[in-house]
Amino acid sequence: MNLIKIREGKTDLLVPEHEKKLGPKSSRTKVFYNPSMEINRDICISFLKALCEGNERIIDGMAASGARGVRIANEINCGAVVVNDVDSDAFDLIEKNIKLSELENVTPSKEAIEIHLLENRYKYDYIDIDPFGTPVPFYSPAVKTISNRGVIAVTATDTAPLCGTYPKVCQRRYSSNSINNWCCHEIGLRILIGFCVREAARYDKGAIPLLSYYNGHHFRTYLQIIEGAKRGNQAIEKLETYYFDELGWYEERGKNKNRLNEAGPLWSGKLFSKKILKEIEPVGKLDDETISLWKSECNMPPFFYDSNALGSYFKIAPPSMDELKERVHDNGFEVSRTHFRPTGFKTDAGVNDIKHIFG
Repeated sequence: MNLIKIREGKTDLLVPEHEKKLGPKSSRTKVFYNPSMEINRDICISFLKALCEGNERIIDGMAASGARGVRIANEINCGAVVVNDVDSDAFDLIEKNIKLSELENVTPSKEAIEIHLLENRYKYDYIDIDPFGTPVPFYSPAVKTISNRGVIAVTATDTAPLCGTYPKVCQRRYSSNSINNWCCHEIGLRILIGFCVREAARYDKGAIPLLSYYNGHHFRTYLQIIEGAKRGNQAIEKLETYYFDELGWYEERGKNKNRLNEAGPLWSGKLFSKKILKEIEPVGKLDDETISLWKSECNMPPFFYDSNALGSYFKIAPPSMDELKERVHDNGFEVSRTHFRPTGFKTDAGVNDIKHIFG
């Protein structure tokens, strides 16, 4: 395995030689490292800077090269950090990267993450689950063992099932129906959160999203886990099934449902915590523009309209986003752009209102 030295954030790392092009990567390399996921790790650092008080126990559960865990230990004011991967070659590289940064608050570990969590006598305050593919097999042990009010960070790169390309796979993994339309990325993220909420409720715990987003080829959600059946019930109450037509959506209580366009059950609550968004700051590839966009759409209802889809439906050229936002505002509704799609906008206007505004 040929190694090269790179720098992410404020941390030097040894990683395998890799393709520099963006996008999904093969998992066939001896130790997996994906430069496209640097933004994922930058957001993680920014999030933990806002969250940590200095004594948190943290584990990077599926660390591969150790890039995330070593960066956390080097760039965050926290307590003990465990950087874990079941693969022997990955473990050796993790040790090299810990030594490279001369870190003392880090422990390398070589176990299956499920076994490590269930047999560990200490509760972690932050567990990072970042697998290649679905996080489903690894989430339950994390929920069982996280400290009260601790945070589990979950990445899913199986976007095709979650976005409706393989709906039967989504049913098997997430017990939810996915559909492939203009809103598929938000649907997929909310299906992932919905699964996490239901799984936490099985253990009489509530899962509350603090920061959730879609980027490129992955979904990511940071969930605070709070003990108590009441908390679990409160979270479950925010699961809904939605039915989509050509322009909009309506909840399970609506009429004229078309089950071919059914999505859910999925999370219908907020994707972000206002408090977290107020405190996070730009790190690396996470810029002010992205944070501002999250803040803008934080209070908007679930799902969004797409100006191109609307233009196609009405057989007219869609107006610019600025003009469209002005029209929505002039009709007395709130409106925001969304990080899910450049041509998308969130609003509290209903489908009939949008037909009037756009048509």
